[in-house]
Amino acid sequence: MEKSIFDLVIAPWKTAILNTAIRLKVFTVLSDRQMSAETIAAQTDANGAFLPAILNALVCMGLLQFQKDKYRNTHLSRIYFIEGGPYYLGDFIQLLINESSNWNRLFSKVSKGKELLDDADDSYRTFIKGMHNMGMLGEADALVRSVDLSDCPFLIDAGGGSGIYSIYLCQKYPDLKSTILDRHETLAVTNEFVSKHKESERIELRECDISKEKLGDNIDAVLLSDVTYDEAEAGSILRNVWKCLRPKGHLIVRGYYFDPQTSSSLFGALFTVNQLVIDSNRKILTLPTLQALIEKTGFTITKVSPLTERSFIIMAAKPANS
Repeated sequence: MEKSIFDLVIAPWKTAILNTAIRLKVFTVLSDRQMSAETIAAQTDANGAFLPAILNALVCMGLLQFQKDKYRNTHLSRIYFIEGGPYYLGDFIQLLINESSNWNRLFSKVSKGKELLDDADDSYRTFIKGMHNMGMLGEADALVRSVDLSDCPFLIDAGGGSGIYSIYLCQKYPDLKSTILDRHETLAVTNEFVSKHKESERIELRECDISKEKLGDNIDAVLLSDVTYDEAEAGSILRNVWKCLRPKGHLIVRGYYFDPQTSSSLFGALFTVNQLVIDSNRKILTLPTLQALIEKTGFTITKVSPLTERSFIIMAAKPANS
């Protein structure tokens, strides 16, 4: 995808994060100083558990710098986002946010004034289809290139969503059979996507709570795509995967994770904030904390690398003597 298009697509997330930082007076509090997240939280009355995700996103957006566990303003942030400065833009950004509710009604105004009702079922379908869109933007192709399932006749696609990754993997491996496990409401959408492909003959759909219910027995490989973000839930899922895999079985994890070691994982940083907006009580995994959790479960990690400019892949194996 062209970078300019994707920047346009994720602009609402970036604007909301910038507005939050301005309203908390993060840039003004920092001024020309360096501060830890804890100090910034104390001086801005921010939620100390949530604030680091905001600060990390601002680093990836090029509005803060991070060195030796402390944050500081960039040159542009000092010019435009410190209150009292001659070129301060904070009030204008707040104006845009205040008027955003009017823009949310744009479609209903253009479509002959029809107001849209908030349909929970339609919203859920949109989520699955939206994640499918992301998979089509190079994610599925990159996954197929990155994994070797030549010795795996059977795959569990746990939390498989639209089924895009099972479809692509079955296209590459003509003898591969996959079972997609997900919730009842998801599988109704999954079937719409999978049934359009000839590979559907080798793809089974099964209702399952992947964090609580048995996934299978002596399985060759398990794919966890976009399901291991919350630390507590991910721990339960990984333990379930461990139980179902055969010795030397493969674990494949892909997702939009933030890597604190690099400021280039912008989408992972934004995605982390998005996850916390959904439920601020969760502890969202970063790439390093997910690696540690996988190893704690007993797996041996064999590969950790960027999958696309937005995502990462972790590959691991269940030891032979397990």
